[in-house]
Amino acid sequence: MRPTTQRTLVDRVLEHIDKGTTDTAETERTVPADDYLGTEALERELRSVFLRRPVLLAHSSQLAKAGDFRTDEVLGRPVFAVRTRKGDVRAFLNVCRHRGSRLVEAEHGTAVNGFSCRTHAWRYDDEGSLAHVPDRDRCFSPSALKGRDLFTVPVWERHGFVWVGPSDGDPDGFAGHLDPLGEDFDGYGFEDDTIWGEDRLTGRFNWKLGVEGFLEVYHFRSLHPDMKKYVFVPEVALFDRLGEHTRIVAPKREIRELREAPPRERVLRPHATVVYFVFPGTFVFVEKRHVTTLRIHPLTPGTSDIRVLHIARPDGLLRPDTLRQNIALFTKVLSEDVAAAEAIQRGLTSAPQELLFGRNEVGLHYFRDSMNRALARDGGSV
Repeated sequence: MRPTTQRTLVDRVLEHIDKGTTDTAETERTVPADDYLGTEALERELRSVFLRRPVLLAHSSQLAKAGDFRTDEVLGRPVFAVRTRKGDVRAFLNVCRHRGSRLVEAEHGTAVNGFSCRTHAWRYDDEGSLAHVPDRDRCFSPSALKGRDLFTVPVWERHGFVWVGPSDGDPDGFAGHLDPLGEDFDGYGFEDDTIWGEDRLTGRFNWKLGVEGFLEVYHFRSLHPDMKKYVFVPEVALFDRLGEHTRIVAPKREIRELREAPPRERVLRPHATVVYFVFPGTFVFVEKRHVTTLRIHPLTPGTSDIRVLHIARPDGLLRPDTLRQNIALFTKVLSEDVAAAEAIQRGLTSAPQELLFGRNEVGLHYFRDSMNRALARDGGSV
C-alpha cells in the first residue's frame, strides 16, 4: 500500500475517533432468508459468481522449489499446481488421461520425476506432457495417445500467492479480477513471507453467512470474550471498495499514538488490522508480523468449506512463541464466528425472516452490491 494511501487512512481513522463516528452506508438493507436456503440460488451463484473468478490455491512458499505441488478440490474440480524446473507454476486437472483416475493422491509434496498414476503407471512431467506409458508400443498406436497430455488449468502467481481459474473461462478475465488489489498488495512483500501453518474445516452454514460474518466489526465485543481487553478501537472501521473487493481497516487503540507522528511514520501496520475481502469468498488479514488467508466456498446450500493459511513475515519467524499465540487467538475467534454462522443458519430454517444490515455494516452492503452486479449478468439478483 502506498505511503500516501496509508496516511489518508490513518487520518480518516483519527477523525472518526475524535468525532465518535465510523464509516456508514446511506441506509439499512434487508435480505430475505430464502437467499441462504435452497439449491436454486446456490447453482446461480456457482455459475455466475464463483466459476468466473480466480481461486486462491496456495502461498508461493508452498511451491518453493522445482517439483513442489499442491492439490485441492476447487468447487468440485480436482486440480493440482506444481513448480516446474523452469521456475514457473503450472496447474492441471488432477485426472489421468488414460482412464480418468485421480493422478495425484497426496495433498502436497515434491515430485522431481513427474507424476505417475497409481492405476496403470502412466507418467506426466511437470509441464503436463505425457512422458511414459508402460508397454506403449504393444498397447497403443501413436494416434491413440495424441492429445493425451494433462488438461491445463489457468494459473497465476501474483503478490506471493498462487491463484487458479475454477473453470475453462477467459484467462485474461480471471487475471483481471485481481487488478484492483495490485496497488495495495504490491507494497506488503507477501512474496517474501513463509507458510507457517494451515487448517481446514466444514461449517454448517450457507457460505454467504460465513462471508458476512467477517465483513463487519459490530460483533467483536459481544461475540469474542477474549477481546474484552479490546485491542481494537470500539465500533470504528473503514470500508473502501476496490473493484468488486473491499478493504477494511480495523484500527487498534495504539493508532492514537500517530496523532503527533510525522507523516512518514503514519503507517497502518502494526497500528491496525487491514483486511482485504477478495470477492466472492476469500479474506486476507494483514497483521503486524503475519498474514492469514481465509477461503469460504459453498459445498451445499447449508454447508461450506473453510480453508486457512497462516503466513509469517521474516521478522515474525524470529518470534515463534508470539506467532503461535496470535494464530491460536485467530483460531479461537474463527471457531466462535463459525458457531455464530451455524446458529444463524439454524434460526433461518426454523423461523424464516428478513435479515437486517445496519448502516454501520458497510462491508455487507458492498458485498451484496457486488453479488447483485454479478448475478444481474445471469438474469437474477438478491
